[in-house]
Amino acid sequence: MNNNNSISQITDNQTMTSMQIAEVTGKNHFDVLRAIRKMEPAWELEHKSKFACKVRSVETGCGAHKKLPYYELTRTECLYVATKFNDQARAKLVLRWEQLEKERLQGLQGSPISDNLPVDPRNMTRLQILQLALQAEEEKERLKAEKEELAIDNQKLEAENYGLMIESGEKDLKIQQLTERTAYLNVIMADRSTVTVSQIAQDYGMSAKTFNELLKGFRIQRRVGEQWILYGEHLNKGYVATRMIPIHHSCQPDTYRPLTAWTQAGRMFLYDSLKKHGVLPLIERNQPAIAQ
Repeated sequence: MNNNNSISQITDNQTMTSMQIAEVTGKNHFDVLRAIRKMEPAWELEHKSKFACKVRSVETGCGAHKKLPYYELTRTECLYVATKFNDQARAKLVLRWEQLEKERLQGLQGSPISDNLPVDPRNMTRLQILQLALQAEEEKERLKAEKEELAIDNQKLEAENYGLMIESGEKDLKIQQLTERTAYLNVIMADRSTVTVSQIAQDYGMSAKTFNELLKGFRIQRRVGEQWILYGEHLNKGYVATRMIPIHHSCQPDTYRPLTAWTQAGRMFLYDSLKKHGVLPLIERNQPAIAQ
């Protein structure tokens, strides 16, 4: 069988194939292809060019071959795509490019490259600048997470102070109600994006199929074709948004299908509606739910 994914086959012009990216990061080649295709439209808008998509011949047995697509990316394109990977996979890729850069410079200068790289921006390689950019982005995300945690802690303190002002006969009940509601709503408000029904169903210890049928039984939604649609009384309230989900094809234009996604307002609406029927998220239950 033809083996084109060896790391040692990275070319002198500093490009890396999608198979090599998969090997370095420990990811499945199919997942790497999917990440590249997802990142390509934004790259094309800014760079005015697509990623290099090529075809390789793979032996399938008995002398037969089949054609499989793959990508060949420059260092900049490779590290751009890596922003979709998890921290460990991204770190592996950055370190691999750093190793290649050192080997290239060592070949040019004929001497080992020190790990104590210069800090003067005029002497820094593009890889080092990209590394600093990645570190700055990670630091930004860390500070953002800390800020959100402080905001949640502040909300909890305000709720506790409010509870102290309630008469003693009502205080325990009010604190319990605030604690139950805040525990789940803090999770909701930490994320401003839309979420799929599968993500919400996990909060309740259910599968997406079971959760959809539950909402149907409570006359919140109904199925039209391949998509779940809200009943008329819940429309135009900002509870849902339609996502267009891309369906990727090898070296062919993507097609799309609609998917109903829930906004955070819709997520709070589901929480209040289900609670009226005695259905609570896992975080508010005394005992873990049995997976359905």
